[in-house]
Amino acid sequence: MDLISGIEIKSFRGIRSLKLDNLAQINILTGDNNCGKTSVLEVLESFGQPDDFRTWRSLIRKESRTPMPWGISYYEGFYDLFDINSSQKVIDYTIETGNNKIGILLTATELEEELTEEEYNKIQGLTFVKDDKEETLSENYLVVPKLEMEIKVNGKSAGCDAIYEGQRRYLPFRKKTAEDFMKHRNCVYISPIRHAEGNIFLDQVLDDPELYEEMLTVLREFDEDIVSINYSYDENRGVGRGVYKILTKSLKKALPLNMYGDGMKKAVLLISAVIKAQNGVLLLDEFETAIHTSAMDKVFTWILKSCKKLNVQVFLTSHSKEAIDRILKCAPEIRKDMAVYTLYKESSETSVRRLTAEKAIEVQDDMGLELR
Repeated sequence: MDLISGIEIKSFRGIRSLKLDNLAQINILTGDNNCGKTSVLEVLESFGQPDDFRTWRSLIRKESRTPMPWGISYYEGFYDLFDINSSQKVIDYTIETGNNKIGILLTATELEEELTEEEYNKIQGLTFVKDDKEETLSENYLVVPKLEMEIKVNGKSAGCDAIYEGQRRYLPFRKKTAEDFMKHRNCVYISPIRHAEGNIFLDQVLDDPELYEEMLTVLREFDEDIVSINYSYDENRGVGRGVYKILTKSLKKALPLNMYGDGMKKAVLLISAVIKAQNGVLLLDEFETAIHTSAMDKVFTWILKSCKKLNVQVFLTSHSKEAIDRILKCAPEIRKDMAVYTLYKESSETSVRRLTAEKAIEVQDDMGLELR
C-alpha cells in the first residue's frame, strides 16, 4: 500500500490548521505539551477505517461492548473529538497517498429529543423493570441532548449515527452500502501505557522462525538468560485463554510475561506491533516510555530495520531529547528515510518545522539547537 505523503488537518480536537508535507517512511513528531502530537496520531488511526463509527469510538478509549458505570459517557467522549472553542462540530482532514487525496469530514449537530425514562435507562445501559400496577401509569418524558453525526468521504455520505447525553453503551450503527468508499488501511496505534495492559500481537511472531529469533536477540538486552517465549493455555482462565510465558536459564520454570518489568513488556509489545502493522501504518505515542537507555539502541535499530523490511510507515512522538537522538543515530543507513517534525502552537493555528534526519543531527550536535 502507498505511503502517506501528506496530512492537512483543518479541525480536530485542539488542532485548527496543521499541514505536514513530504512525509517520510519514519516520521518523528516532537514539540511542547498540548501542541497536537497525539492528535495527529489519532487522525492517522481514524484513517484506517474512517467510514465506520467503530473507528471513531476507539479514539475515546472505551470498551466496545461493556457499559461504563463511571467516567465520561460516550456523548462526552465524542463531543471532545471536536474543537471545544468552535460552535460548529466538525472534524475535517485530508490525507495524500501516492496520487490520491482523500478528504474525511465528520460533522455533528446538537439536538434534543424526548425519551421516556425507560428508553433513557436503556441508553445508559441500565435495566428498568415495572410491576403490573405501573403498566397503567403514564410515561414520564425527558428532554435529552444528542449529537446527530454524519461521515463523508470525498464529499459523499458514508454513514450516519446519533449518540445521547449520558449514553454509556454504544454499539455503532453500521449501514452496508454497495459503494466502496475507500480501501481500509492497517493502522496499529500504541499508547504510552499499552504495555501495562498486557495486550500484545505475538501470534505472527511465534509463527515465523526468523522473526522469533530476532525477537529473542532483542529481548536478551533485558535478560541475557532468555531461552524462549511461548503461549501457554491455562485451564483456570477459561476455554481458549492463556498467557505468554518466558523461559530463562536462571529459573526452573517459565514465568508469565506480566511478571517481568515494564521494559521487557514494552519491548515485546513494540516488536509484535511492528509485525502487526506489516504493509500499513504504525503509530507509537511516546515510543521510548519504559525502555531503559541501555537497551534503546538495540530496540530502536530493530524497529527501524524491520519497518523497512515489512513496508511499515511509522509515526513516533516523543519529548525525550535522548530518545530522539538515539533513534536518529542508531541506523545510519535508514536516515535518508527519516524526518523530524517539530510542532508549535501559535494562537489558533499549529505551525511545523520539518528537518531531514541528517539536518536534525547537524542542528542538534553542531548548532546546539533544540529539536523538541
